[in-house]
Amino acid sequence: MIDENEEITKAVQLARESEVAVIVVGLNPYWESEGFDRSTLSLPWRTDELIDKVVAVNPATVVAVQAGSAVSMPWKDKVGAIVHAWYGGNESGNSIADVLYGKVNPAGRLPITFPVQEEDIPAALNFKSGRTQTHYEEGIWVGYRHYNARKVAPLFPFGHGLSYTIFKYSDLSIVEKPQKSPIEPDDWRIVISVKVTNTGQRKGDHSIHFYTCPPAETPTSLKFPAQTIQAFSKVYDLEPNASKTVTVVLDKCE
Repeated sequence: MIDENEEITKAVQLARESEVAVIVVGLNPYWESEGFDRSTLSLPWRTDELIDKVVAVNPATVVAVQAGSAVSMPWKDKVGAIVHAWYGGNESGNSIADVLYGKVNPAGRLPITFPVQEEDIPAALNFKSGRTQTHYEEGIWVGYRHYNARKVAPLFPFGHGLSYTIFKYSDLSIVEKPQKSPIEPDDWRIVISVKVTNTGQRKGDHSIHFYTCPPAETPTSLKFPAQTIQAFSKVYDLEPNASKTVTVVLDKCE
């Protein structure tokens, strides 16, 4: 039997004696899997307490989270760094270590929005609203669209992601405009380009998101999100001070 108090005390003492503390936490198939919903965003058991006590004695604390979805992070502003590692399989440990030690420059960006609390989730009011079943009635107001429209500050926004280098955008331009009298779906296509420059000191990858702003409301009272992602691309192994022009097509699907 593991004594939780004793193990937390050991962790705190080790963190106090260390230059940097690394805590690997997260979920597993007992907490999230197919066929059932999580009832809370919180990490299990006394994980938050462990992180709070460790960072109290060592502010240079890195938290690596292994989870397949969002988790609440009440300690976010206390720790030195957070790595959301998802589930990396058998090589997870080596992969996380390579990122933390700087052998690999992280380039991931969130494919979802992380909420601060359960009540901020778009489906919160629909959760188990119909005789223990959940009827998702949010329509298009999901993900970042919900947070932008309701002016709800997320824990981390859609597309968030840090790197060991810095990227700058410039020379955004329309390469090809749509037809003057569009009829077929392909007549609506717009070709956009932008130059991406690595202004930092490390080689790195970077994904670029292109958003459009549809009309706020149509004459038939059909509402659209203020911003919606329309395309994305990615540059790989961009050296310091190097640039690459990225081109994408914004089209109208049939």
